Amino acid sequence: MSFPALIALEYSEYDERGFPTAIAWTLDDAMYKAVLIQPAEEWLNNMNDDVTALDRPLTELLELGENLVDIAREIAEDRPDGTFYAEDPEIVTSMLERFYSALDQDCPYEIAPMREAFAAWDSDEVENTRRLFIDRLDLSPHIAEQNIIAWRATYAHLLEGQENITSPSQP
Repeated sequence: MSFPALIALEYSEYDERGFPTAIAWTLDDAMYKAVLIQPAEEWLNNMNDDVTALDRPLTELLELGENLVDIAREIAEDRPDGTFYAEDPEIVTSMLERFYSALDQDCPYEIAPMREAFAAWDSDEVENTRRLFIDRLDLSPHIAEQNIIAWRATYAHLLEGQENITSPSQP
């Protein structure tokens, strides 16, 4: 069984001037990748006068961020097409469209609500398990990489619990 395609993004602002600043996604084997995004020139023209993109200094994005072409290539190698599951599909869709638009491409992915990846479990159980991992691992769900860590730990934990129920016990 392959791991679901989970995705999380950070972005500069919540409005039409916003652009993606970091991205994290899961791989089929439950590993994940996370990178800072070097802003496209056109995004910088629409930025406010401040020098931060939410909590990330612009210099950090410019110096440490990966370029859009390399990120798009990496995502395509890991997940050629299909559906990604996101906590806030509307915002993630908007940010991915902005990302791929800067490359003069259409976004090749459908973004579905995270709850669809967790449909096999009760939503309260999913949220309680996720909160437990966020608290125990001292994670911030607002940081793309940490958000993916929390979601994949939740999925793995719930899946393990489900397999223990359905597997015969060993003597």
